[in-house]
Amino acid sequence: MYYTLFYTAIVMFLWIVFRSFFQICLFSFMLLIVVDAIASVFRKVLRLSHKKLATILALVLFFSLFGWALVEVLPRAFTQFADFYSLVAKVIREKAWEQYFETKQGLAELLSDLADYLLPYLDKLVEFVLKWFAQRAPEFIVVTFFTILLGIYASFYASSIAQFVPKLYPLKCRTVVNEFWDDFKVSMRKFIAVLTFNALIVGLGLGMTFFFISPSYAPLIGLWGFITNFIPIVGVPLELIPILLFSLTFGLKTFLLVLVLASGLHLFVFILFFELTKSSMRVNPVLMIVSIVLGGMIFGFAGVFVGAPMAAFFTLLYKHFLRARFEDT
Repeated sequence: MYYTLFYTAIVMFLWIVFRSFFQICLFSFMLLIVVDAIASVFRKVLRLSHKKLATILALVLFFSLFGWALVEVLPRAFTQFADFYSLVAKVIREKAWEQYFETKQGLAELLSDLADYLLPYLDKLVEFVLKWFAQRAPEFIVVTFFTILLGIYASFYASSIAQFVPKLYPLKCRTVVNEFWDDFKVSMRKFIAVLTFNALIVGLGLGMTFFFISPSYAPLIGLWGFITNFIPIVGVPLELIPILLFSLTFGLKTFLLVLVLASGLHLFVFILFFELTKSSMRVNPVLMIVSIVLGGMIFGFAGVFVGAPMAAFFTLLYKHFLRARFEDT
């Protein structure tokens, strides 16, 4: 146990000091988990006995989809997002809600005051976003390149890495350590599966909703919902704010309809997420939320992604190393 805590403290310290390096490690680990899951499906469906062949097929499929998204989806998404931004900006400048709240002057004035406060920032938003991307583009390119490179190599040498980790512990406790890391790997696979399943539900739900409201924007909104829901909890407001502003352009009834449907969808997915993680990862939902918040506060944006894995890690640490000592009478 003390070795695990010692190594964990070293990792957390280095992460705080060298954030870019550990962002590469984090996203490479996530890539490894996804590729390993796809390779497992290939091995079962195609009955492949050669693990490297299954890994190659998984990498080809993953990067083919990634390349297709860059070539086909991303340019269209940027074009539609620019139109979407212009539309939302027009709503705020023209204060489109005033005609819907004629009988509720207090609410209309509150929204108008908020719009007046936001307008100066709205005009500078594009400039701010461009500067933000320009400042972080070099770091983003470096992190992306080495994430892909490390993820590919780790996919081929995952078993070697898994065999090396127990050697960091004394021989007498390696059996327990192997059980601990095996449980942790299974938990991470299930976590990625739950995230993907929930993101798919939200993306399809929002896409189908806007198919009946604005078919041309339905794919973009569905894709936006799918991507943002890979960010546990924090991704929800990031997803909903622009979508609700956009829905307001179609009238108050459409806005309220989208608000009710989106709230119901997220309530369902929120409950499903914690129920699935509680049953599959055996992690208490309260501990999960606290870990996600702490991860974001300590490690920034990337820390939000490690909140749930941190909760699983410390839950399994207690199960394998501490519970026997605490329950020993």
